[in-house]
Amino acid sequence: MRLTEVWRADPERTFELFSEFPADENGFENQAAGMDRERFAVYVHELEEQSRGIGLPPGWVPSSKYVLINDEGAYVGIFNLRHRLNDNLRVGAGHIGYGIAPQYRGRGYATVGLRLTLDKARELGIDEAYLSVHKDNRASLAVQQHCGARIDHEDGLEYYTRISTAPEPGNLPKAEFMFPGPERDRLVGLILAGTKTATAALMIEYEEDDEPLPQVGERSALVDSSERPVAILVTTAVDVIPLGKITDRHAIDEGEGDTTAAAWRHTHESFWNAPEYRNEFADPDFPLNDDSLVVFEHFKVVRLLDSMANKTADGYEQQV
Repeated sequence: MRLTEVWRADPERTFELFSEFPADENGFENQAAGMDRERFAVYVHELEEQSRGIGLPPGWVPSSKYVLINDEGAYVGIFNLRHRLNDNLRVGAGHIGYGIAPQYRGRGYATVGLRLTLDKARELGIDEAYLSVHKDNRASLAVQQHCGARIDHEDGLEYYTRISTAPEPGNLPKAEFMFPGPERDRLVGLILAGTKTATAALMIEYEEDDEPLPQVGERSALVDSSERPVAILVTTAVDVIPLGKITDRHAIDEGEGDTTAAAWRHTHESFWNAPEYRNEFADPDFPLNDDSLVVFEHFKVVRLLDSMANKTADGYEQQV
C-alpha cells in the first residue's frame, strides 16, 4: 500500500479514480468532478504547482494530493494534505481530507491511507493534524479514531478532531538520561517542565560506539527509571562545537542549574574526567581540552504520554 502524488501517478487511472467522486460527498470535495481528460490534465499540473506554493488562489495554502494504491496496484482513494493552516482552516477543514472509491469502501483502506498521510504530515513538521468530519459520517469518524484521533470540539454539523503524527512510543528509540535512579528522574522532570531543552555529549562517545549523530526531526521516547515512556521528544537542532566555544546560552538550555559557560564546563568536565566515565572507553586517557568536540542536541516535547500532562518537575519526582 502506498501514496503517490497525483502528478506522478498513471494519468488515465487517476482520471478514472477522480471520476468516481461527485463534487462534494460528506464533506470530501472533488474539484475535478465533471472534467474531461484535457481539462483534468491541466488540473493535475495545477495541483503540482500548488504543492510548491505556486499560483495559489487567495486564501489557499500549499497542499499535496495523493492517490492511494493498494498492493494489487488498484487506485482506491484520494488523500489531500494541506501543508499548514490559515485562520479559516483552523476552524474548518483542517489539514487532511480523503475519500475512498465506492467499490473499495469497507475494506480498511481509509485507515491505512490516513496513517500514511499522517506520516507525510510528520515529514512536513506537523506534530498534530487537525481534521473535521460530518457528524452523520460515523465510518469516517471511526477511521480517524483508529488512527488515534480525539474529538477536540464540535458544532451542529461537524466533529473536529486532532491526531498526533508521532509514531507509537514502542516503535521509537529510547531517550535515556543518566542511569536509572533519582538523577534520571530529576532530569525527566526538568524536561517535562520545559526547563531542560538540550543535552550534551562528547563527540568521542559517538565515535567509540560508531553511532550516527542525532538528526533534526528525529523522534525518541523519553523513559524514566522504570523504563516507562513518559513523553515523545523531537530533535530541533544539533550543534557540533569545540568545548571552548560553549556559551552561557548552551548552559541555560541544558537546564540543569548552570547559568554560565564556566559553571557548565566545570560540571561537565568533572563528569567526563571521572574514572567511571573514562573506563568505558577503549582509550580512557583521551585528551579533554578547548578543541574537544561537543555534540549539543536541542529538543522539545511533542507529546505527553499517559497521565504525564499535569506533572511538573517537582510533581513528577513526588509521584515516581
